[in-house]
Amino acid sequence: MIKENNIKYKRPEPWLMLITVKAVIVNNVGEVLLLKRAKGEKTHAGEYDLPGGSMEKGEVIKDALKREIKEETGLKIDNGEIIKISEYPKGHERVDDLKALRFVVSYDDENYKKIKLNKYEHDSFEWLPIDKAIKKLSKKGFEGEKRETLIEAKKYLEMKEGLNNWKRCLAEFDNYRKRQEDARKDTVKYATENIVMQILPVIDNFESSVAHIPEEEKNGGWVQGIMYIKKQLEDVLRENGVEEIIVKVGDNFDTETCEAVDDSNCSNCKTKKKFENKIKKIVLRGYKIGDKIIRPARVVVE
Repeated sequence: MIKENNIKYKRPEPWLMLITVKAVIVNNVGEVLLLKRAKGEKTHAGEYDLPGGSMEKGEVIKDALKREIKEETGLKIDNGEIIKISEYPKGHERVDDLKALRFVVSYDDENYKKIKLNKYEHDSFEWLPIDKAIKKLSKKGFEGEKRETLIEAKKYLEMKEGLNNWKRCLAEFDNYRKRQEDARKDTVKYATENIVMQILPVIDNFESSVAHIPEEEKNGGWVQGIMYIKKQLEDVLRENGVEEIIVKVGDNFDTETCEAVDDSNCSNCKTKKKFENKIKKIVLRGYKIGDKIIRPARVVVE
């Protein structure tokens, strides 16, 4: 009896508690592992069981689960997910209180059939689809508790699969959205390129026409009007991401941005200054959208 602040408390009596840990081990093809207790076992001989056993003094739960499974099957497992806790506060066999913790553990190793049984505890094992494993166990007694654990494991696995499917759907929808956005951009880009390819010949004609205007008329109002219209067209191209490919006479010929053409009427080609593999005349200006060449510059090269 404890007395504190004139209030009497009854000291709890010591009791013996046992904690057991067992696991539903699921292999990479969705089967679960059942063990059959050895015929020489003092209790529940010949009945089906799940891998696991009792915690030892000073042991933490996850280490107890790993140790028991390693001792009984030879499998090295990672931490599992707890799915069921059974409590027996009125005592069980030789203890005053029993806590039974049940887990689901994934085992993805392809060598899952290489089970090393402890022959003193179990004499055979089976990997079965979970529904068949549930049907194989009795609904009562020792096997009944294992059967209930398998049912809880099935619910957990179905929930996990549903969650994974939901995540996959989200990922697929996100990919679909990205594909649609890319397709939209490609459509806009294709439409832009199509329009640009129709505008470029108009600009080319403007430049060709201006080149033939007599020098004394180049400052005339009608010429300025033509040049203003040409500038408007160039502004439209610029607003749609179209850039001119900058090349100059004397630059090295670049096969990625330029296209060589033959111009027998090129007056500049008859200059005394010679260029080796260099641009001698720009016949048509080139254009690009971003990194894509939509029309290479057409040049005369020697």
